[in-house]
Amino acid sequence: MSSAEASASLRVAPFVDARRLQPRWLRALNRAGTLLPAMATPDADAWWEAARRKVPDGGEPTPAARAALAVLTRALREEMQLSFVGRLSARDDTVRMAATHLRIEAALRRDPTIEHTQLPTPVFVVGWPRTGTTALHQLLARDPDHRTLPYWESFDPVPPASGADRRIEKLDRMLAQLRRMAPHYDAIHPMTAEMPEECVALFMNDFRTLQYDIQYRVPGYVSWLLDEDAHTAYQGYRRQLRLAHHHRPVGLRMILKDPTHLVHLETVLDVFPDARLIFTHRDPVTAMSSLCSLHAHTRALFTDTVDPVALGREILDGHWPRALERAMRLRDGLAPGTYTDVRHPDLVRDPLATVERIYDDLGLEFSPAAQSAIASYAREAARGPHHAHLHTPETFGLDPGALRERFASYCARFDL
Repeated sequence: MSSAEASASLRVAPFVDARRLQPRWLRALNRAGTLLPAMATPDADAWWEAARRKVPDGGEPTPAARAALAVLTRALREEMQLSFVGRLSARDDTVRMAATHLRIEAALRRDPTIEHTQLPTPVFVVGWPRTGTTALHQLLARDPDHRTLPYWESFDPVPPASGADRRIEKLDRMLAQLRRMAPHYDAIHPMTAEMPEECVALFMNDFRTLQYDIQYRVPGYVSWLLDEDAHTAYQGYRRQLRLAHHHRPVGLRMILKDPTHLVHLETVLDVFPDARLIFTHRDPVTAMSSLCSLHAHTRALFTDTVDPVALGREILDGHWPRALERAMRLRDGLAPGTYTDVRHPDLVRDPLATVERIYDDLGLEFSPAAQSAIASYAREAARGPHHAHLHTPETFGLDPGALRERFASYCARFDL
């Protein structure tokens, strides 16, 4: 993002339909694509072969990744009405991730000691999407004792064996293309190559993540993934964390964030028994509306067909409400000092005091260096551009009163 773009406030209007979001050149290209023979039809075997051409010494994908991509591509063919540009984008993204997967596996084979790398104490920010997880993650990242995953590192955790490291500029090019396709997307989820980012890219390198449910309408893949043993995905995730930390061993604590951790919280605690958890909480009506809007705007990058009312039903009846209910039951059994709660209104009103309480609840030292860095970042963020992401639950066929009734006990518990 240029300095001018970074300093400008963006505004995302309430979702209406996918085509209306697209720049004129993108709409024209999608229309022209309907006249062409089918191109980039999702095909796992073809996409693995394309990845092998990019990484000729990468060997074979793991059986788990191969199985996952087979299910994903079948769902893309049978369930997702990809636009012309959507097919090309899905193909390019997936081949890139398949090539990264092959390079990750090759790197781990070359140096088996990587899998024994000791990770810093993991602290997971968990909560529904749109509950302040990104804002909190950005604040905690400012502590010099904290290690996060900048996007360039999760995007590609394998440093080059020789020559210049061009991972940042490669990611910058990809993000620039995203902004050409969706000029206001940063108002929903800001991304730069060097910002701390979610763990999602690591899971995508193995094709096992509910991120694909945000990008695509693929209920068959989602059902398959939720029926799978999540340990498979999280063991691959831990291997990649170790790979990244082996090459950049910094920090006393590793601050990790991905809303989909909430869906697999039992597995998180099994794979990372020393983990500490920060639960984020927000009014479910606002969070659900924003989540629907996130899905709609993201899927519109890949399809001309997004039915907002059907999308609202899909999310309300899907895994997010169930994940929240399970997570709250699990939270009740956790030992004091291993978790804390953050209300979105508190984070907005007084971010520094909220962070200080997190440290206190988790028994962590809030060092002068951490206080200074976090306070400085909070002041800078308050002066910076204030993006507007406009959305309403009614757009997605959701009744605010019914939502509040469904989540009444949760709202009462956290005064939301």
